[in-house]
Amino acid sequence: MSQKRFLFYLVHPAKFQFHKVQINALKNKGHVVDVVINTKDILEDLVKEEGWEYTNIFPKSRKIKGVHVYIAAVISIFLTVHRLWKFTRGKKYNVFVGDLLSILGRIKGVTAFYPTDDVLAAVPEQAIFFKTVDYIVAPVVTDIGKYKTKKIAYKGYKALAHLHPNHFSPDETILSKELQGKPFFLIRCTGFAATHDIGKSGISNIVLDQLITILEPHGQVRITSERELPDNLKKYSLKIRKNDITHYINYAQIFIGDSTTMCTEAAVLGTPAVEFDEYFYEIEQMLEIEREYQLIHCFRTHQTNEFLNKVKELVSLKDLKTIYQERRKKLLNNTIDVSAFLIWLFENCPESINEYFKDQELLNNKYQNNISTN
Repeated sequence: MSQKRFLFYLVHPAKFQFHKVQINALKNKGHVVDVVINTKDILEDLVKEEGWEYTNIFPKSRKIKGVHVYIAAVISIFLTVHRLWKFTRGKKYNVFVGDLLSILGRIKGVTAFYPTDDVLAAVPEQAIFFKTVDYIVAPVVTDIGKYKTKKIAYKGYKALAHLHPNHFSPDETILSKELQGKPFFLIRCTGFAATHDIGKSGISNIVLDQLITILEPHGQVRITSERELPDNLKKYSLKIRKNDITHYINYAQIFIGDSTTMCTEAAVLGTPAVEFDEYFYEIEQMLEIEREYQLIHCFRTHQTNEFLNKVKELVSLKDLKTIYQERRKKLLNNTIDVSAFLIWLFENCPESINEYFKDQELLNNKYQNNISTN
């Protein structure tokens, strides 16, 4: 196969995780893969740790301060497209992947893919990408409304792109010495600073104190947080290489968070996950993982008592991890190797597009494995 050139625009740590396996595979196959990012949480740290060459087109963040958040979003769109256009000037690409490359793809005549697992009704601002992009890559269960004719659907969840057993092997030696071989619990607190976070909330400091009281008699507690923790909780802070977090999630007895992304990661790894926020009920994949596989337990922020009682119930269960690993096997047997499918899709575009729409089920079955995990 002749060498191709790809451009990935990564706007969030979750996008890095989703595309990591695909980018590395395309590079290893001899293709040219350009990576563009903006400053967002730990995204740049993750890219640096992976050892990629990259360009940060918003080194001081893409946020526009001093104006209403929606006006800021419009300004940000124009700035982003302009900077992407400047970056790509004089370069010939075969495929664009991500965010506002959807608009640039229209301008430059390059096939563009927009991967998402967000339901359109829950994140309506996605419409700008849906309208302009050529193809929307999303789980089968994700409802993208009237844009379904553009949808390339895969049997699985976003987290399987990097955490499928074909691509991720947990390594306990990566854990800090005091946690190796010991029961511990991992809590994730987000910052709730994005546009789609308006009016949303999650695990407060008061709830953190209550969780620690429940968990600490059963093992060590570690917190990874986007926001500054109060002085009395800083001793629980987890300070690690950013790329190592999935190993900690894998070996935790329970993962508790107000992040749908990381709760899903825990679920597909077979770590009991308890989510406490205002997102999950709008996201079909979360409901499917909860109802079909019982790998995650979701509570809204007005359900504090129910949330804490579920945590109490889980810590009291014998063979907790064994039970959830069995549930994980069922999930893996019903889903595909997402990254293997997407590597084929991107590398063989545009022929792969025609093949996909000719027989979607056949292709999904091709990448489905019968898993026997440890």
